[in-house]
This record gives sequence, structure tokens and C-alpha cells, in this order.
Amino acid sequence: MKKSILFCYAHPDDELGIVPLVTRYMAEVDAYTTFICTTNGDVGTVDPEFLKKGNYASITELRLAELEAATSTAGFSEVVPFGYRDSGMMGSADNEHPDCSWQAPLEEVTQRVVAVMRRVRPQVVITFNTFGAYGHPDHIKINQATLAAFQQLQSEPEHPQKLYYTTGPKVLFSLMIALMRLRGKDPRRAGRNHDTDFVAALDATDAVTAKIAVTRYLAPSWRAMDCYPSQVHMPALVRRFRHILGPLVQGSVTLSRVYPEPRLDDRIERDLFEDVVIATQQQLSEA
Repeated sequence: MKKSILFCYAHPDDELGIVPLVTRYMAEVDAYTTFICTTNGDVGTVDPEFLKKGNYASITELRLAELEAATSTAGFSEVVPFGYRDSGMMGSADNEHPDCSWQAPLEEVTQRVVAVMRRVRPQVVITFNTFGAYGHPDHIKINQATLAAFQQLQSEPEHPQKLYYTTGPKVLFSLMIALMRLRGKDPRRAGRNHDTDFVAALDATDAVTAKIAVTRYLAPSWRAMDCYPSQVHMPALVRRFRHILGPLVQGSVTLSRVYPEPRLDDRIERDLFEDVVIATQQQLSEA
């Protein structure tokens, strides 16, 4: 049986932070990597110039084209779009739209994740934390569906063995909040629409239990990032020196293991497949 990782996320470009993981595990152990993207990202802010330049009929068409280009560049084995409408933030009109992922029945989304899990049989599953990183409804929904699907499959022979949430060092989050305050910005009303609470996001940040070195695999993530011109606006100076800055700030991907629940005396994991049992076809037949 092949090593398999399932990434469960919500929007085109959500995958950028974990692209180095994809590249590393495909290069080193030939892992099968699957990316679930639940929405079309159609509520994201897009300069009309990008629609005109690419001759796109809609934001949905543009965002999905960028997703296809980025995930192809990153090298994902498979991308599974669910096609829900982007939900926007809590309290917005978009959040009430009947076609958005937030309004979709949790059981419906869960069973769609279950179907993917049964087909690609991941040993390792990665998604957002329970707060959805920064409180985004779409992130929260896929977290809930992924957790429910993971639990549902535990009684099956080829069940997923490890579940991780994306996380980061709290000190970096705290530093960002401090810098915002020094600049006179309110970290509880951040973002383009002032609807993101970074203080609440910090409080919800999970402890780092896994730190995976990816310095050798940063270049594909930069190329994937370049596939999102409508969303990622990188200063020319940063782009010019990212081969120097990248290893310093992006040299590892940090995660928090949810299952099996880590013990207090556990050391930081350096390999997602540590303690994973890869069953042989004979063992599966006998199960």
C-alpha cells in the first residue's frame, strides 16, 4: 500500500503554506498527495484588470484557473474541488447564501470527505484548526467535516492514522500583533474588510507538535505562489531576495497533532509518517 497524505482546505491558495510538504513527501517517499478544495474562492477580492487580462468570465473561473495552475506546479497527485460558493466572513451577506459551504449541511460535506478518504486511503490527514486559522467560516466547516470523517473511518481496516491541524509558533503571531499596535492598527479588526480578529486567532493557536524541514523544497512553493497573481502581491524586493529570506522564515512547516493525542513528554515530530503502519495487500485481505 502506498503512503498517502490528504490535505483538506477551503479556498484556492490555501494550499500555498503546505506545498513544500507535498514536494518533500512526493520526492522522498513517492507519497500520493490529495488536495480537497471545498469552495471556488468566488467571494475573494479580485482587481477587474485580472479578469480582463485573462479573458475570464467570472471570479470563479479565474480562481479555479489559478488553482489548477498552482496545484499542477506544486505537483499534487490529485485535486478534488467540491464546488461550494465561498462563504465570506461571519455576519456577511455572502455567509447567508444558500450555495455557500457554511450553509451546506455538515453531514453532506462530511460524507464527501469520507468518499475521498475511502478512495485515496490516506494514513495522514491535515486541515485547519477548530478556529479555522483566523475564524473564516469555510475553514471552520472543512475542519468539522474532516474531523467527523476521520472519526467515522476509524473502524475500517484502512483508516487514516494521524490527524494534524496547521499551526505556527505563537511568538511570531504575538510579534505581528505587537507590530500592528505600534502602527496604530487594531489587531481585532484586521484584514481588508476589518473583519479578522488576530487576537482571537492567537488564543486559538495550537501547540506545535511537528516541525518538518522543507528548506530544500521551497522553490516549487514559490512557483505555485506566482500562479496566484490576483491574490498574492509580493513586493519586488522580497521576490528578488526570497531565496535568501525563504529558508529563514519558511524553512519548516509546523503542525499540531490531534490524533493520536500527543503526550506531554513527546518530542517534536520530524516526519509525518513516524509510527505510521503501511499495511500490505495481504494484511488488508486478511483484515
